[in-house]
Amino acid sequence: MATAKPPSRTAPDGDTAPDDGGASGHSGVTGHGSATGHGSAPAYDDTTGYGDTTRYDDTTEHGGASAAERAAVAAAADRLGLTVGEEIWEGGSPARVHRARAADGGEVVLKVLAAHPGAVDGHDLGSFRGKLHQIRHITDHAPKLAARYLTVLDTIEGDGWAATTTPYLPSEDLGACLRRGDGDEELFFARNADALRALLTDGYGSAAHPTPPGHLDDVHIGRFLRRLPVLEEHLPEVAGQRELVVEGRRLEAPAPLLRRLLETERDRLDALAPARLGFPAHGDTNIRNLLFATEGDANTDVRIIDPRGSTGPWDPVYDIAKILFSLTVWDPMLRLGIRIRRDGPDGGWHTDFRRPVYPGYRSAAHHYLDRLDATGAPALFEGDPHWKQRLLLTHALHVLAEAPCRLSDRKPKPDVGGRHSPPEELALGHYLLGTLLLNDLAAQWSEGAANLDTDRHLAVVTGGPPPP
Repeated sequence: MATAKPPSRTAPDGDTAPDDGGASGHSGVTGHGSATGHGSAPAYDDTTGYGDTTRYDDTTEHGGASAAERAAVAAAADRLGLTVGEEIWEGGSPARVHRARAADGGEVVLKVLAAHPGAVDGHDLGSFRGKLHQIRHITDHAPKLAARYLTVLDTIEGDGWAATTTPYLPSEDLGACLRRGDGDEELFFARNADALRALLTDGYGSAAHPTPPGHLDDVHIGRFLRRLPVLEEHLPEVAGQRELVVEGRRLEAPAPLLRRLLETERDRLDALAPARLGFPAHGDTNIRNLLFATEGDANTDVRIIDPRGSTGPWDPVYDIAKILFSLTVWDPMLRLGIRIRRDGPDGGWHTDFRRPVYPGYRSAAHHYLDRLDATGAPALFEGDPHWKQRLLLTHALHVLAEAPCRLSDRKPKPDVGGRHSPPEELALGHYLLGTLLLNDLAAQWSEGAANLDTDRHLAVVTGGPPPP
Protein backbone atom coordinates (compact mmCIF):
# COMPACT_ATOMS: atom_id res chain seq x y z
CA MET A 1 0.00 0.00 0.00
CA ALA A 2 1.37 3.40 -0.91
CA THR A 3 2.39 5.81 1.79
CA ALA A 4 0.44 9.06 1.74
CA LYS A 5 2.46 12.13 0.92
CA PRO A 6 2.51 14.88 3.53
CA PRO A 7 -0.21 17.52 3.27
CA SER A 8 0.97 21.08 2.98
CA ARG A 9 1.38 22.69 6.40
CA THR A 10 1.70 26.26 5.14
CA ALA A 11 -1.25 28.36 4.12
CA PRO A 12 -1.04 29.35 0.44
CA ASP A 13 -1.50 33.01 1.30
CA GLY A 14 1.71 32.92 3.35
CA ASP A 15 0.08 34.00 6.62
CA THR A 16 2.13 33.64 9.76
CA ALA A 17 0.73 32.21 12.95
CA PRO A 18 0.50 35.00 15.53
CA ASP A 19 2.42 34.46 18.74
CA ASP A 20 -0.52 34.05 21.10
CA GLY A 21 1.72 33.63 24.12
CA GLY A 22 -0.41 30.73 25.22
CA ALA A 23 -1.84 32.19 28.42
CA SER A 24 -5.26 30.75 28.96
CA GLY A 25 -5.86 32.01 32.46
CA HIS A 26 -8.51 29.42 33.16
CA SER A 27 -9.14 26.49 35.39
CA GLY A 28 -11.23 23.40 35.00
CA VAL A 29 -12.57 24.43 31.65
CA THR A 30 -11.64 21.81 29.09
CA GLY A 31 -12.58 18.20 28.48
CA HIS A 32 -15.85 16.51 27.58
CA GLY A 33 -19.37 17.62 28.26
CA SER A 34 -22.86 17.60 26.82
CA ALA A 35 -23.59 18.26 23.20
CA THR A 36 -25.77 20.99 21.81
CA GLY A 37 -26.75 19.10 18.70
CA HIS A 38 -25.65 18.42 15.15
CA GLY A 39 -26.25 20.24 11.91
CA SER A 40 -26.30 19.07 8.33
CA ALA A 41 -23.01 19.13 6.46
CA PRO A 42 -22.59 22.08 4.07
CA ALA A 43 -22.04 21.41 0.40
CA TYR A 44 -18.50 20.95 -0.86
CA ASP A 45 -16.95 23.55 -3.09
CA ASP A 46 -13.69 22.98 -4.92
CA THR A 47 -12.72 26.65 -4.84
CA THR A 48 -13.77 27.90 -1.43
CA GLY A 49 -13.10 24.82 0.65
CA TYR A 50 -15.53 23.13 2.97
CA GLY A 51 -18.72 24.87 3.90
CA ASP A 52 -20.03 28.34 4.54
CA THR A 53 -18.71 29.73 7.82
CA THR A 54 -21.01 32.72 8.10
CA ARG A 55 -23.54 31.02 10.36
CA TYR A 56 -20.75 30.21 12.80
CA ASP A 57 -19.22 33.69 12.64
CA ASP A 58 -22.61 35.04 13.71
CA THR A 59 -22.26 33.94 17.32
CA THR A 60 -24.96 36.34 18.60
CA GLU A 61 -24.92 38.18 21.88
CA HIS A 62 -25.13 34.82 23.69
CA GLY A 63 -22.06 33.28 22.08
CA GLY A 64 -24.21 30.81 20.18
CA ALA A 65 -25.63 29.22 23.34
CA SER A 66 -29.06 27.62 23.07
CA ALA A 67 -31.96 28.80 25.21
CA ALA A 68 -31.60 25.66 27.35
CA GLU A 69 -27.91 26.34 27.90
CA ARG A 70 -28.51 29.97 28.82
CA ALA A 71 -31.21 28.91 31.26
CA ALA A 72 -28.92 26.29 32.80
CA VAL A 73 -26.09 28.80 33.29
CA ALA A 74 -28.50 31.28 34.88
CA ALA A 75 -29.98 28.63 37.18
CA ALA A 76 -26.57 27.36 38.28
CA ALA A 77 -25.31 30.87 38.95
CA ASP A 78 -28.44 31.71 40.94
CA ARG A 79 -28.18 28.61 43.12
CA LEU A 80 -24.48 29.17 43.77
CA GLY A 81 -24.78 32.92 44.29
CA LEU A 82 -22.44 33.75 41.42
CA THR A 83 -22.15 36.79 39.18
CA VAL A 84 -21.36 35.41 35.73
CA GLY A 85 -18.64 37.08 33.68
CA GLU A 86 -17.04 36.41 30.30
CA GLU A 87 -17.40 33.07 28.56
CA ILE A 88 -14.23 31.06 28.01
CA TRP A 89 -14.08 29.44 24.58
CA GLU A 90 -10.66 27.88 25.11
CA GLY A 91 -10.81 24.11 25.00
CA GLY A 92 -12.61 21.40 23.12
CA SER A 93 -15.57 20.91 25.42
CA PRO A 94 -19.16 21.62 24.36
CA ALA A 95 -19.93 22.74 27.92
CA ARG A 96 -20.53 26.44 28.56
CA VAL A 97 -17.69 27.79 30.69
CA HIS A 98 -17.62 31.21 32.35
CA ARG A 99 -15.49 33.18 34.72
CA ALA A 100 -17.66 34.11 37.68
CA ARG A 101 -17.44 35.91 41.01
CA ALA A 102 -18.74 34.47 44.26
CA ALA A 103 -20.51 36.46 46.95
CA ASP A 104 -17.29 36.65 48.98
CA GLY A 105 -15.49 38.24 46.03
CA GLY A 106 -13.52 35.14 45.08
CA GLU A 107 -13.16 34.34 41.39
CA VAL A 108 -14.16 30.91 40.13
CA VAL A 109 -14.80 29.10 36.87
CA LEU A 110 -18.36 27.91 36.31
CA LYS A 111 -18.81 24.98 33.94
CA VAL A 112 -22.34 24.00 32.90
CA LEU A 113 -23.38 21.07 30.69
CA ALA A 114 -26.87 20.78 29.28
CA ALA A 115 -28.06 17.36 28.13
CA HIS A 116 -28.68 16.64 24.47
CA PRO A 117 -29.75 13.32 22.92
CA GLY A 118 -27.32 13.70 20.01
CA ALA A 119 -24.19 13.74 22.15
CA VAL A 120 -21.26 11.53 21.21
CA ASP A 121 -20.18 9.14 23.95
CA GLY A 122 -17.92 11.05 26.32
CA HIS A 123 -19.75 14.30 25.55
CA ASP A 124 -22.88 13.46 27.53
CA LEU A 125 -24.17 14.29 30.99
CA GLY A 126 -23.27 10.82 32.26
CA SER A 127 -19.63 11.44 31.37
CA PHE A 128 -19.73 14.70 33.30
CA ARG A 129 -20.92 12.86 36.40
CA GLY A 130 -18.27 10.22 35.77
CA LYS A 131 -15.53 12.85 36.00
CA LEU A 132 -16.57 13.67 39.54
CA HIS A 133 -16.67 9.97 40.47
CA GLN A 134 -13.18 9.55 39.03
CA ILE A 135 -11.80 12.52 40.97
CA ARG A 136 -13.23 11.07 44.19
CA HIS A 137 -11.71 7.69 43.27
CA ILE A 138 -8.32 9.34 42.75
CA THR A 139 -8.62 11.19 46.05
CA ASP A 140 -9.34 7.94 47.88
CA HIS A 141 -6.74 5.72 46.20
CA ALA A 142 -3.96 7.95 44.76
CA PRO A 143 -3.59 10.92 47.13
CA LYS A 144 -0.29 12.16 45.66
CA LEU A 145 -1.90 12.38 42.23
CA ALA A 146 -5.04 13.93 43.74
CA ALA A 147 -2.91 16.77 45.12
CA ARG A 148 -2.12 17.75 41.51
CA TYR A 149 -5.79 17.98 40.53
CA LEU A 150 -7.44 21.38 40.73
CA THR A 151 -10.07 21.35 43.47
CA VAL A 152 -13.72 21.05 42.50
CA LEU A 153 -15.49 23.51 44.81
CA ASP A 154 -19.17 22.92 43.99
CA THR A 155 -21.22 20.34 42.10
CA ILE A 156 -24.93 20.85 41.46
CA GLU A 157 -27.55 19.46 39.09
CA GLY A 158 -30.82 20.68 37.70
CA ASP A 159 -33.39 19.52 35.18
CA GLY A 160 -31.24 18.22 32.32
CA TRP A 161 -28.04 19.96 33.33
CA ALA A 162 -25.13 19.76 35.75
CA ALA A 163 -22.51 22.25 36.85
CA THR A 164 -19.23 22.54 38.73
CA THR A 165 -17.03 25.34 39.97
CA THR A 166 -13.27 25.36 40.41
CA PRO A 167 -10.91 28.12 41.55
CA TYR A 168 -9.87 30.53 38.83
CA LEU A 169 -6.19 29.84 38.14
CA PRO A 170 -4.18 32.28 36.02
CA SER A 171 -2.41 29.66 33.96
CA GLU A 172 -1.23 28.41 30.62
CA ASP A 173 -1.47 24.95 29.11
CA LEU A 174 1.36 22.48 28.57
CA GLY A 175 1.93 23.59 24.99
CA ALA A 176 1.94 27.35 25.59
CA CYS A 177 5.73 27.63 25.83
CA LEU A 178 5.97 26.06 22.36
CA ARG A 179 3.79 28.79 20.86
CA ARG A 180 6.10 31.64 21.84
CA GLY A 181 8.61 32.51 19.13
CA ASP A 182 10.46 29.40 17.99
CA GLY A 183 9.23 27.55 21.06
CA ASP A 184 10.92 26.76 24.37
CA GLU A 185 11.29 23.03 23.87
CA GLU A 186 13.33 22.47 27.01
CA LEU A 187 10.67 24.08 29.20
CA PHE A 188 8.02 22.02 27.44
CA PHE A 189 9.83 18.75 28.13
CA ALA A 190 10.53 19.77 31.73
CA ARG A 191 6.83 20.44 32.21
CA ASN A 192 5.91 17.28 30.33
CA ALA A 193 8.18 15.27 32.64
CA ASP A 194 6.49 16.83 35.68
CA ALA A 195 3.05 15.99 34.31
CA LEU A 196 4.07 12.43 33.50
CA ARG A 197 5.63 11.94 36.94
CA ALA A 198 2.27 12.82 38.45
CA LEU A 199 0.25 10.74 36.00
CA LEU A 200 2.54 7.71 35.62
CA THR A 201 4.43 7.40 38.91
CA ASP A 202 1.78 8.69 41.32
CA GLY A 203 -1.17 7.53 39.24
CA TYR A 204 -1.01 4.70 36.72
CA GLY A 205 1.91 3.01 38.46
CA SER A 206 0.13 2.84 41.82
CA ALA A 207 -1.83 -0.25 40.73
CA ALA A 208 -1.50 -3.05 38.17
CA HIS A 209 -4.30 -5.12 36.67
CA PRO A 210 -4.36 -7.94 34.10
CA THR A 211 -5.29 -6.80 30.61
CA PRO A 212 -8.57 -8.44 29.59
CA PRO A 213 -8.69 -10.20 26.22
CA GLY A 214 -9.64 -7.88 23.38
CA HIS A 215 -8.74 -4.68 25.25
CA LEU A 216 -6.94 -3.08 22.29
CA ASP A 217 -9.82 -3.97 19.97
CA ASP A 218 -12.53 -2.75 22.33
CA VAL A 219 -10.99 0.41 23.78
CA HIS A 220 -8.45 1.79 21.32
CA ILE A 221 -9.90 0.59 17.99
CA GLY A 222 -13.53 0.08 18.98
CA ARG A 223 -14.00 3.67 20.13
CA PHE A 224 -13.73 5.01 16.58
CA LEU A 225 -15.89 2.25 15.10
CA ARG A 226 -18.62 2.91 17.70
CA ARG A 227 -18.64 6.61 16.79
CA LEU A 228 -18.55 6.01 13.03
CA PRO A 229 -22.38 6.19 12.59
CA VAL A 230 -22.26 9.84 13.68
CA LEU A 231 -19.82 10.60 10.87
CA GLU A 232 -21.81 8.55 8.37
CA GLU A 233 -24.90 10.59 9.23
CA HIS A 234 -23.33 14.03 9.04
CA LEU A 235 -20.46 13.51 6.58
CA PRO A 236 -21.88 10.80 4.29
CA GLU A 237 -19.83 12.03 1.31
CA VAL A 238 -16.66 10.75 2.98
CA ALA A 239 -17.47 8.55 5.96
CA GLY A 240 -19.50 6.11 3.89
CA GLN A 241 -16.77 5.53 1.31
CA ARG A 242 -14.43 2.53 1.19
CA GLU A 243 -11.63 4.50 -0.45
CA LEU A 244 -10.54 8.14 -0.35
CA VAL A 245 -8.05 10.11 -2.40
CA VAL A 246 -6.12 12.36 -0.02
CA GLU A 247 -3.14 14.46 -1.13
CA GLY A 248 -3.10 12.59 -4.43
CA ARG A 249 -2.97 9.11 -2.88
CA ARG A 250 -5.73 6.54 -3.11
CA LEU A 251 -6.18 5.30 0.45
CA GLU A 252 -8.33 2.77 2.22
CA ALA A 253 -11.00 4.41 4.37
CA PRO A 254 -10.44 4.00 8.13
CA ALA A 255 -13.32 1.66 8.98
CA PRO A 256 -12.65 -1.00 6.31
CA LEU A 257 -8.91 -0.66 6.92
CA LEU A 258 -9.30 -1.25 10.66
CA ARG A 259 -11.58 -4.23 10.09
CA ARG A 260 -9.05 -5.68 7.65
CA LEU A 261 -6.15 -5.13 10.06
CA LEU A 262 -8.08 -6.90 12.82
CA GLU A 263 -7.91 -9.98 10.58
CA THR A 264 -4.64 -9.72 8.64
CA GLU A 265 -2.53 -8.21 11.45
CA ARG A 266 -4.08 -10.21 14.28
CA ASP A 267 -0.76 -11.46 15.65
CA ARG A 268 0.79 -8.00 15.49
CA LEU A 269 -2.17 -6.37 17.26
CA ASP A 270 -2.16 -9.06 19.95
CA ALA A 271 1.54 -8.31 20.52
CA LEU A 272 0.78 -4.58 20.77
CA ALA A 273 -1.80 -5.07 23.53
CA PRO A 274 -0.84 -3.64 26.95
CA ALA A 275 1.07 -6.05 29.18
CA ARG A 276 -1.06 -4.75 32.05
CA LEU A 277 -3.41 -1.89 32.88
CA GLY A 278 -2.86 0.74 35.53
CA PHE A 279 -4.76 2.94 37.93
CA PRO A 280 -7.20 5.29 36.08
CA ALA A 281 -5.13 8.45 36.49
CA HIS A 282 -6.92 10.55 33.84
CA GLY A 283 -7.85 9.30 30.36
CA ASP A 284 -8.06 12.61 28.44
CA THR A 285 -4.74 14.41 28.81
CA ASN A 286 -4.88 16.78 25.90
CA ILE A 287 -2.47 19.63 26.58
CA ARG A 288 -5.27 22.00 27.64
CA ASN A 289 -6.05 19.73 30.59
CA LEU A 290 -2.49 20.13 31.95
CA LEU A 291 -2.08 23.63 33.36
CA PHE A 292 0.86 25.60 34.75
CA ALA A 293 0.43 28.72 36.86
CA THR A 294 1.56 31.99 35.29
CA GLU A 295 1.91 33.72 38.66
CA GLY A 296 4.58 32.78 41.22
CA ASP A 297 7.59 30.52 40.75
CA ALA A 298 5.96 27.12 40.20
CA ASN A 299 6.36 27.12 36.43
CA THR A 300 6.84 23.34 36.27
CA ASP A 301 4.19 22.42 38.84
CA VAL A 302 1.29 20.90 36.91
CA ARG A 303 -2.38 21.30 37.79
CA ILE A 304 -4.64 18.69 36.21
CA ILE A 305 -8.28 19.10 35.20
CA ASP A 306 -11.11 17.20 33.52
CA PRO A 307 -10.38 13.45 33.61
CA ARG A 308 -12.15 11.04 31.28
CA GLY A 309 -14.76 9.91 33.80
CA SER A 310 -13.74 6.26 34.15
CA THR A 311 -12.76 4.40 37.32
CA GLY A 312 -11.79 1.15 35.61
CA PRO A 313 -8.16 0.12 34.95
CA TRP A 314 -6.64 2.02 32.04
CA ASP A 315 -3.70 1.94 29.63
CA PRO A 316 -1.30 4.85 30.28
CA VAL A 317 -0.33 4.84 26.59
CA TYR A 318 -3.79 6.24 25.88
CA ASP A 319 -2.94 9.42 27.80
CA ILE A 320 0.60 9.80 26.47
CA ALA A 321 -0.79 9.54 22.94
CA LYS A 322 -3.28 12.31 23.77
CA ILE A 323 -0.41 14.70 24.44
CA LEU A 324 1.22 13.79 21.12
CA PHE A 325 -2.15 14.14 19.33
CA SER A 326 -2.50 17.63 20.83
CA LEU A 327 0.81 18.68 19.26
CA THR A 328 0.32 17.15 15.81
CA VAL A 329 -3.35 17.74 14.96
CA TRP A 330 -5.86 18.71 17.66
CA ASP A 331 -4.47 21.92 19.11
CA PRO A 332 -3.07 23.25 15.80
CA MET A 333 -6.42 22.67 14.11
CA LEU A 334 -8.42 24.45 16.82
CA ARG A 335 -5.96 27.37 17.07
CA LEU A 336 -5.00 27.81 13.43
CA GLY A 337 -7.99 26.42 11.54
CA ILE A 338 -7.99 23.87 8.75
CA ARG A 339 -8.41 24.53 5.04
CA ILE A 340 -9.96 21.66 3.06
CA ARG A 341 -10.16 21.65 -0.72
CA ARG A 342 -11.48 19.13 -3.21
CA ASP A 343 -10.69 18.50 -6.87
CA GLY A 344 -14.28 18.79 -8.05
CA PRO A 345 -17.35 17.03 -6.63
CA ASP A 346 -15.86 13.55 -7.07
CA GLY A 347 -12.18 14.37 -6.76
CA GLY A 348 -9.48 14.02 -4.17
CA TRP A 349 -9.08 15.93 -0.94
CA HIS A 350 -6.36 18.37 0.09
CA THR A 351 -5.74 19.79 3.57
CA ASP A 352 -3.55 22.41 5.12
CA PHE A 353 -3.69 24.41 8.31
CA ARG A 354 -4.74 27.99 7.69
CA ARG A 355 -1.53 29.30 9.23
CA PRO A 356 1.90 27.72 9.58
CA VAL A 357 2.06 25.40 12.57
CA TYR A 358 4.16 26.61 15.50
CA PRO A 359 7.75 25.39 14.94
CA GLY A 360 7.92 24.31 18.58
CA TYR A 361 4.94 21.99 18.09
CA ARG A 362 6.49 20.30 15.06
CA SER A 363 9.87 19.89 16.72
CA ALA A 364 8.49 18.64 20.04
CA ALA A 365 6.19 16.17 18.28
CA HIS A 366 9.08 14.60 16.37
CA HIS A 367 11.25 14.44 19.50
CA TYR A 368 8.43 13.30 21.78
CA LEU A 369 8.85 9.52 21.72
CA ASP A 370 12.62 9.70 22.25
CA ARG A 371 12.26 12.19 25.11
CA LEU A 372 9.89 9.80 26.89
CA ASP A 373 12.96 7.70 27.71
CA ALA A 374 14.00 10.36 30.25
CA THR A 375 10.67 10.13 32.12
CA GLY A 376 9.14 7.40 34.26
CA ALA A 377 7.65 5.75 31.19
CA PRO A 378 10.32 3.06 30.56
CA ALA A 379 10.05 1.74 34.13
CA LEU A 380 6.26 1.71 33.95
CA PHE A 381 6.32 -0.20 30.65
CA GLU A 382 8.87 -2.82 31.70
CA GLY A 383 7.82 -6.10 30.10
CA ASP A 384 5.73 -4.20 27.52
CA PRO A 385 8.23 -3.99 24.63
CA HIS A 386 5.86 -2.63 21.98
CA TRP A 387 4.39 0.28 23.94
CA LYS A 388 5.80 2.95 21.62
CA GLN A 389 4.32 1.25 18.56
CA ARG A 390 0.99 1.03 20.43
CA LEU A 391 1.36 4.74 21.18
CA LEU A 392 1.57 5.60 17.47
CA LEU A 393 -1.46 3.42 16.68
CA THR A 394 -3.39 5.03 19.53
CA HIS A 395 -2.34 8.49 18.32
CA ALA A 396 -3.80 7.77 14.87
CA LEU A 397 -6.99 6.46 16.46
CA HIS A 398 -7.27 9.58 18.65
CA VAL A 399 -7.22 11.70 15.49
CA LEU A 400 -10.00 9.64 13.93
CA ALA A 401 -12.14 9.37 17.07
CA GLU A 402 -12.00 13.14 17.54
CA ALA A 403 -13.86 13.70 14.26
CA PRO A 404 -17.33 12.82 15.64
CA CYS A 405 -16.49 14.73 18.86
CA ARG A 406 -16.12 17.92 16.83
CA LEU A 407 -19.71 17.45 15.65
CA SER A 408 -20.89 17.39 19.27
CA ASP A 409 -19.33 20.75 20.07
CA ARG A 410 -21.35 23.61 18.55
CA LYS A 411 -19.66 26.41 20.48
CA PRO A 412 -17.85 29.04 18.40
CA LYS A 413 -14.29 27.97 17.67
CA PRO A 414 -12.36 31.13 16.78
CA ASP A 415 -8.85 30.56 15.51
CA VAL A 416 -5.98 32.99 16.18
CA GLY A 417 -7.16 35.11 13.26
CA GLY A 418 -10.72 35.38 14.59
CA ARG A 419 -12.28 33.04 12.03
CA HIS A 420 -14.78 30.55 13.45
CA SER A 421 -14.26 26.99 12.21
CA PRO A 422 -17.50 25.10 11.47
CA PRO A 423 -17.86 21.82 13.38
CA GLU A 424 -18.17 19.90 10.11
CA GLU A 425 -14.92 21.40 8.87
CA LEU A 426 -13.06 20.37 12.03
CA ALA A 427 -14.62 16.90 11.91
CA LEU A 428 -13.64 16.39 8.27
CA GLY A 429 -10.13 17.68 8.95
CA HIS A 430 -9.59 15.13 11.72
CA TYR A 431 -11.05 12.36 9.58
CA LEU A 432 -8.79 13.06 6.60
CA LEU A 433 -5.62 13.45 8.68
CA GLY A 434 -6.48 10.30 10.64
CA THR A 435 -6.88 8.48 7.33
CA LEU A 436 -3.37 9.54 6.32
CA LEU A 437 -1.89 8.34 9.62
CA LEU A 438 -3.66 4.99 9.69
CA ASN A 439 -2.74 4.20 6.10
CA ASP A 440 0.91 5.00 6.80
CA LEU A 441 0.92 2.60 9.76
CA ALA A 442 -0.60 -0.12 7.59
CA ALA A 443 1.92 0.60 4.83
CA GLN A 444 4.89 0.32 7.19
CA TRP A 445 3.52 -2.93 8.61
CA SER A 446 2.99 -4.35 5.11
CA GLU A 447 6.62 -3.50 4.33
CA GLY A 448 7.62 -5.78 7.19
CA ALA A 449 8.93 -3.06 9.50
CA ALA A 450 9.69 -4.44 12.96
CA ASN A 451 9.92 -0.89 14.29
CA LEU A 452 8.02 2.02 12.84
CA ASP A 453 9.80 5.00 11.30
CA THR A 454 8.38 7.63 13.63
CA ASP A 455 9.53 10.69 11.68
CA ARG A 456 8.17 9.32 8.41
CA HIS A 457 4.89 8.49 10.12
CA LEU A 458 4.30 11.80 11.89
CA ALA A 459 5.40 13.73 8.80
CA VAL A 460 2.17 12.78 7.00
CA VAL A 461 0.42 15.33 9.24
CA THR A 462 3.27 17.62 10.40
CA GLY A 463 5.18 17.93 7.13
CA GLY A 464 8.25 16.78 9.05
CA PRO A 465 10.34 18.39 11.79
CA PRO A 466 11.33 22.02 11.20
CA PRO A 467 14.80 22.54 9.72
CA PRO A 468 17.60 22.96 12.29
